[in-house]
Amino acid sequence: MRLSLRSAADEERAFCESLNRRNMGGYLVSRGIVWDPDRFLASWLEFENLLIIAESDIVGLLRLVPEQDALGLRDLQVLPQRQGQGIGTWAVQQAQAITVSRDLLRLQLRVYEENPARALYARLGFKTESVAGGTVHMAWAVPPNNSFKPTPLRGAA
Repeated sequence: MRLSLRSAADEERAFCESLNRRNMGGYLVSRGIVWDPDRFLASWLEFENLLIIAESDIVGLLRLVPEQDALGLRDLQVLPQRQGQGIGTWAVQQAQAITVSRDLLRLQLRVYEENPARALYARLGFKTESVAGGTVHMAWAVPPNNSFKPTPLRGAA
């Protein structure tokens, strides 16, 4: 399966919001959080929104934002029917490669404690820095001497 990233167009925002809402809905409901379309729109305008493409099909969304000397991985969503195929792993590796290419020191994220993606992040070298209110703050530090060798940005999974 050939995977690639491309910038999301404004007309793809509704699809991205729907995917995010569907994948995150259970976590939000369990915390009493109501989906806020205005908040998603504000983040859409602030973040770098990248579509994950498998062959010619959109299969997910990767959202990044600069955060001081780090890159924030603010959102990673994969279509439910495409989960478990290595797409998430590939997307995180691309975020790591982008971090390195921008000469940043780390890639950081937040994930709910019960989210299975937490194990993926740990497997890819993220360390837990803190846990607050059921949210785990994790970060991956760029290895010294440029020893990180990711799958190329337009590579195959």
